[in-house]
Amino acid sequence: METADPLADPLADPLWGTGYASGAFDLLHVGHVRYLRAAAARCQRLIVGVPSDAIVARVKGQPPLMPQEERREMIAALAGVAEALSVSVGMDDTDAFADFLVGLGVDVALIGQDWQATPRWDRLRPRLEGLGIAVRFLPRADGVSTTDLIRRVTLRSGAAPVAPAPAALEP
Repeated sequence: METADPLADPLADPLWGTGYASGAFDLLHVGHVRYLRAAAARCQRLIVGVPSDAIVARVKGQPPLMPQEERREMIAALAGVAEALSVSVGMDDTDAFADFLVGLGVDVALIGQDWQATPRWDRLRPRLEGLGIAVRFLPRADGVSTTDLIRRVTLRSGAAPVAPAPAALEP
């Protein structure tokens, strides 16, 4: 009889102490809520990082519609979120981001599955795991994204369609 691989099934993991999740959370939607609910179910205490407007603009190619403090305030109000932090260190700076998570006392980084095979997480994952921080990728809510939400609003308003965002830009 085969033993389940805990890396393949995040539900097979034990309950972690402190978890870290992150996202732009621009125009909060059910996909964000499902991601954070799944992350909170895997740890005793969930810290959520909300990146600065400058980081979001650099990663997504345009500034967020909502400023960082408003995005952070909404995330802080959700059940299961112990703390929502305004974050100014980007994940593209592997060492600085790893040091940031170590300073928070994080046991596990809980990341959306669409980031799993990206250069960012190909660099970050081994660095974090080498520091004793586990990395788990959580399933994405199919058919739900900020880009899709904006597109639906645009279509209903009769405005020109919005170009799709580059793939895998919401951690």
